Amino acid sequence: MRVAVIDSGFGMVNYADALSRVRPDTELVLARDPDNMPYGLLEPARISECVVAMAGAAARYGVDAIIVACNTGSMYALEAARARFEPAVPVVGVVPAIRPAGSTGRPFAVWATAAATVSDYQTSLIDAFADPALAHRIPCYGLAEAIDSGDPERVAAAIDAAAAATPADIESVVLGCTHYGLVREPIVAALQERTGREVAVFDSPEPVARQTLRRLGVEPGGPPELGAVVAVLESGRPGTLPASLAAYPAGRLLLERCGRSAKTP
Repeated sequence: MRVAVIDSGFGMVNYADALSRVRPDTELVLARDPDNMPYGLLEPARISECVVAMAGAAARYGVDAIIVACNTGSMYALEAARARFEPAVPVVGVVPAIRPAGSTGRPFAVWATAAATVSDYQTSLIDAFADPALAHRIPCYGLAEAIDSGDPERVAAAIDAAAAATPADIESVVLGCTHYGLVREPIVAALQERTGREVAVFDSPEPVARQTLRRLGVEPGGPPELGAVVAVLESGRPGTLPASLAAYPAGRLLLERCGRSAKTP
């Protein structure tokens, strides 16, 4: 099984990692879009163009499925990508884990980019799956960009600012940007300091990985040997993952796997 995981930046890392934990022998095509990131600053039509173009570049490597590991990309481009590639190649998007957080009936925060925080999409999810009075929308200014930089001081400053803006009565947090899972532990630590209690985290990499397997009719498990990283693409061009990914455990594992030879389409 070969799966493409695409995002504007580092958001694809945790989804690739989750897919490899659920089905280790999965071969990966990793695609990011440094020419156009961050997507939150683009018009929806342009986001759709970028995602479909990245998916098209990845599809040339004979992938069996495509994961759009970006909340903004899924919001604005999933329909166009599915129209372009399905049914031959299933396209799986991501959705912030607002439904399970809302089902607790307890106060929670949704940490997301500034653009996603004010989007109709996030509002509709909160209205559908939670009590809006219990859902606190927190714009995490600069956090995704800081994560992409690999600069721990920038990351810490962005996390501290978001934690300070989070009400102290929350009991869980939804990671509403796919980048944020790379700094899950620092986020948890900052929120525990803010609230004085252990804060549950709701995120979506493993559910998305399992949904991808279901779409392909593949069972979890399989051979324990990790599949190869077949290709790394940067805005559609063959490239490499940046060394700054080594700042994160999942990133270091992915960099090690990228030592294998990449194939050509």
